[in-house]
Amino acid sequence: MLPVCSVGSSCPSCGSAVGPRLRVAPSSLSAVTPSYGYSLRPAMKPVKVVTVTFVYVGGRECLNFAGTQKWRGTPAPEELLTQPKLLSDWAVQAGLLDRGIEVAKDDLEAAIALREAIYRTVTARLEGRRPKPADVELLNEHGSHAQLTPRLDRTGAVRREGTPSQLLARLAADLLDLLAGPDIEKVKGCAHPGCSRLYVDSSRAQNRHWCGMGTCGNKAKVRAFRERQRASESGVAGFGQSRTKG
Repeated sequence: MLPVCSVGSSCPSCGSAVGPRLRVAPSSLSAVTPSYGYSLRPAMKPVKVVTVTFVYVGGRECLNFAGTQKWRGTPAPEELLTQPKLLSDWAVQAGLLDRGIEVAKDDLEAAIALREAIYRTVTARLEGRRPKPADVELLNEHGSHAQLTPRLDRTGAVRREGTPSQLLARLAADLLDLLAGPDIEKVKGCAHPGCSRLYVDSSRAQNRHWCGMGTCGNKAKVRAFRERQRASESGVAGFGQSRTKG
């Protein structure tokens, strides 16, 4: 340990006089180093951990993934994948992975680009338009890569693991499979104003209007009930006024 010298004394190591020295007080802009105390380099700011419970009502993996951007086309769209970790959380909650994986910022940017290409391509199909050439190229590129593949252990258990690239390949391939099969004719957009979720209508009568009854369906029912209440109250009030006048 280095000797501590007081001001006005002589240094026992070199014999020189000790004068006043500048001390740097700890602050939010300094960081502690193991050998020399405080330094002036900026300290790392803690990252706020965000937890999201995702909703899966699309009936296909690619449509569920497109739903991680909510309320498209409104003044206040809601982005659910605000951190790289949330891409991993979404995959785990979707049942595509058994445990979380490391996701870099570049991985998240690639995922969001793929997600938007998925959404634009499906909506183009629903509206009878051709997909954008850039989206076609991006989807084919991801779809050609190695996908998430379950692995069987010697114990008989099945592990679901992989990389962000394999996850995106799985989602792109799921979209291509959707477009090539009969389910694309059953894909609809939620009828709730502002909701931009896409889903496969698997009902027997093909009369599903909402992305989910637990989400927009309940909101629509509550709104319709309140409108009936207001209409009933205004009707009763009008009837009472007509009898008073009579």
